[in-house]
Amino acid sequence: MTRGPLPHLSPRVKHIATLALLCMLCIASMCGVYWYAQRNGTQTMIDNAQHRLDLYESALTSTLTRYDYLPKLISLNPSTVLLLRNPGNSEMAVMLNRYLAEVNAGAHASAIYVIDLDGKTIAASNWNRPDSFVGENYSYRPYFVDALRTGSGRFYGLGTVSRTPGYYYATRIHDADGTKVGVVVIKIDLDMIEAMWKRSPETLILVDSNGVVFLTSFAAWKYRTLKPLLLATRKRIENTRQYEIVGGLEPIGLVEARRLDEHATLQTIARKLAPPSRAGLSFEPEFIAVTQAVPGTNWQIMSFSDTYSIRQASRSAALLAGFGFALAAIGFLYLMQRRRIVAQQLAMRATLKQMNDELERKVLRRTEALTKANRNLRNEVTGHRRTEQQLKTTVEELVQAGKLALLGQMAASVTHELNQPLVALRILSDNAIQFLKIGRNDEGIDNLHSIVRLTERMSSITSQLRRFAYKSPAFLGVVEIDRVIANALSLMDLRIRREGVMVAREPATTDLCVVADPNRLEQVLVNLFANALDAMESSATRILSIRVIEEADGVAIVVSDSGAGIGLENLDHIFEPFFTTKKQGVGLGLGLAISQGIVRDMGGRLRGGNGAHRGAEFHLHLHISVPCET
Repeated sequence: MTRGPLPHLSPRVKHIATLALLCMLCIASMCGVYWYAQRNGTQTMIDNAQHRLDLYESALTSTLTRYDYLPKLISLNPSTVLLLRNPGNSEMAVMLNRYLAEVNAGAHASAIYVIDLDGKTIAASNWNRPDSFVGENYSYRPYFVDALRTGSGRFYGLGTVSRTPGYYYATRIHDADGTKVGVVVIKIDLDMIEAMWKRSPETLILVDSNGVVFLTSFAAWKYRTLKPLLLATRKRIENTRQYEIVGGLEPIGLVEARRLDEHATLQTIARKLAPPSRAGLSFEPEFIAVTQAVPGTNWQIMSFSDTYSIRQASRSAALLAGFGFALAAIGFLYLMQRRRIVAQQLAMRATLKQMNDELERKVLRRTEALTKANRNLRNEVTGHRRTEQQLKTTVEELVQAGKLALLGQMAASVTHELNQPLVALRILSDNAIQFLKIGRNDEGIDNLHSIVRLTERMSSITSQLRRFAYKSPAFLGVVEIDRVIANALSLMDLRIRREGVMVAREPATTDLCVVADPNRLEQVLVNLFANALDAMESSATRILSIRVIEEADGVAIVVSDSGAGIGLENLDHIFEPFFTTKKQGVGLGLGLAISQGIVRDMGGRLRGGNGAHRGAEFHLHLHISVPCET
């Protein structure tokens, strides 16, 4: 039987087969790169964790062995053995207590205490504190039992008196003939070790021989266990009162996924019990746990490193490999399609040349129109800039006119205020001349001092008016709110006193500063104060209230009066230029309009209305607040 010719494959089928093959190769390369990157990342994380564990273990061992010399030092003190031989000697007890306190002050341990053979504490470094160990019986503590039996004992647990955890190091004490007479105990605080661990990038725990976590950088795991405790183990811990924690000694909930090497495992945990992790919600928290024994103890120190970074790096490497393979595949497909593309390009060039010639003609016509329009637009922009400059100059002149108008209103008060010191100056000068002529020099000098004070008062009045009237360009800077209010009140002080107005000022609880033009902000406040005084001319009660309120988005200055308030029909018009409710010739109606423009230029807003107590109330709000320099 002869075979017929193989069927001819269409170009479409060939393309699909090629794409399918390339996709399978791409997926295979991505999987291989992901596996390789994850294995290397895991090993690197284990090596780094083991290196850091060496450092942490060294620091912990150094802390535990730093006090090894203390038991020998205390046992060499004659008072220690004498008191253990004669526990009822109060004078000897006081001497030993003070000695232990002095030694502990230099050693910086939590506590040092001496226990007799019955387990009763007869002296302690904290003998004079409310949580003193003196009189407490610790015969049930493992460190006491081990010290009497073997010569030394080590134990970590909660203090039954102080309720603070610590590491207990106990050593047996002998007298001159070698007879054991008691035990000396050093309690060491390990909070510094735990605080150092909290700065570590991984989660660190220290577990005892029962698997109880008693030091950790993650507070939720403290006094929990790696595995459920046996009933006998839990009973033994309760008898020694090692961890008297309500609701404690519950399992953390770790599940070992697989072992990575002799000291490292891959662990998973429920999300609600896991340390903070960057893993997405779709991933179960997964950690590499590395374990290392602590020499001289039955403890183990463990680090838990989040594998999220490894998964991310592996995914990135796989995606990069896939991207590279895709680029190579695209290059291959590009070469295969080169001939067809070249033919298409040749056909398109002829069409493109024809379209390009037509486009150039259209562009030439359009360019001529745009050139003409651009010329007209430049002329308009020049005109707008000229108009804007004129408007700015007009606004500056209007602001200055507002200042001069306020100065004109205060002219009578200033004249009266300066006239009185001038009359007093004349009288005091004449008197000083007469006193000096007749030899009464003391009275003459007193008159001259009075003249100096009067001239200083007159200078203060005129300098404030001169500074207020000074025409300065707009300048934004850091302005202290209380100082600007005080300057504005001093300018209105003559009129306030003459008209019998009481100023109720409520400054902010803290120093507040804003970014504003101090001169123009002062002008706005003077204008608001002047309007308030005008509104209270016919009022029996005249109170000018000023409040400074710190808000979420800035600072507000609230100015209110006890006048008749603003009529409802006028509320919508008070900021319109040339609108005024004053008598003919008293005002131009520009003060509030100018003030609103000034505040708007400083990035704030000014609004007015009637307050809760009938009178008018204006809110000056400035958005930008900054801390005042001290």
